[in-house]
Amino acid sequence: MENQRISVFQQRNRWGITAVSLVLCLVLSPVLVLSLAVPQILMLLPVVLLWLLGCAGPVSAGGCIAILTGFSFYFLGGWGALSVLLFLAPVLIVSGALVERGSPMFIGAGVSSAAMFISCGLVMGLLTLLAGSDIVTAISGLCRQAFEATGKMGDSLLVMLMELGLIAEPDGLSYLESSGLLSLDAAARSDMIDQLILAIDSMLRLEIPMQMSTGSIAAGVIGQAALRKGLRSRGEAVDCPALHTWRIPEGWGRVLGGTWAILLVFSMLFAGRVSSMYYVFTGVVELLFSLQGIAAVCYLLHERGKGSVLKGIVFVLGFTLLRSMAIVLGIADQAVDITKRREKLGKTGWEISFTARKSER
Repeated sequence: MENQRISVFQQRNRWGITAVSLVLCLVLSPVLVLSLAVPQILMLLPVVLLWLLGCAGPVSAGGCIAILTGFSFYFLGGWGALSVLLFLAPVLIVSGALVERGSPMFIGAGVSSAAMFISCGLVMGLLTLLAGSDIVTAISGLCRQAFEATGKMGDSLLVMLMELGLIAEPDGLSYLESSGLLSLDAAARSDMIDQLILAIDSMLRLEIPMQMSTGSIAAGVIGQAALRKGLRSRGEAVDCPALHTWRIPEGWGRVLGGTWAILLVFSMLFAGRVSSMYYVFTGVVELLFSLQGIAAVCYLLHERGKGSVLKGIVFVLGFTLLRSMAIVLGIADQAVDITKRREKLGKTGWEISFTARKSER
């Protein structure tokens, strides 16, 4: 059954929700702009804006982007405002256009994820251009300057990191303690800062690509679901599979597992770039299987007639505190179909919820 063609960007605005969202955005914007360095907050913003686009209308989503861009200009200047605009606007435009064209949700999620990743790449490129070097080197340099400028407080932190085993004790280490703070000699301080910066640099060169990849996929999948749920709350008939039906197609599960195994072997045989690819791909696989594990639990709740509130709690816990458990459940569900979802729903089970929704209208 084909989707009903709707106009996402020309729909009527719900002015009550729009007013509340704009006021909240105005109040929270200073905190949000200064928290954009936190990956979880960074990737949550597009999801919230997509939900507002679907539920409240284009004025709400566009107004929030304008407010965030304005505060970014105030705090970070013109380049900061451009970065925020590049990060937020494309994924909303692409996601909305896909829904307007009647694309199925998971196709829309894939394209939205790609758009999100490209936006992240453009922002990283802009920041690299402004820094005059790659972004990791720039961050490492700022960290070095911070430790060199903090004096005894920085020395105390370096000693604490050494005691935690994060950096090694330099040869001939000696320090004085005064008023509860430690003071290192110049040679020891330089050696420990070099070790710390090397560790930070190595971590960021793995972590930034992984966060970009997993964050883009999460924003694409959950953002598409949020947009479509928002539209459904207005009575629109759009393809929006219920969470308990989400699962990786059987063949794709084998592809993901086989690719992961190959990269694992090559990462052990060849260091460097292959290890980076393995680290990034592992993050992507873990994200996908955690979503499948969450969906499996929600399916069991659905079978027992539990409501959406409990499913929402399961989603939040499985995506944050209990993510490792969700990954294990997702792998088990993919491998042996522990919930019997594939047997009961069939290979295209996600279409059932959309068909049922249409018949209700």
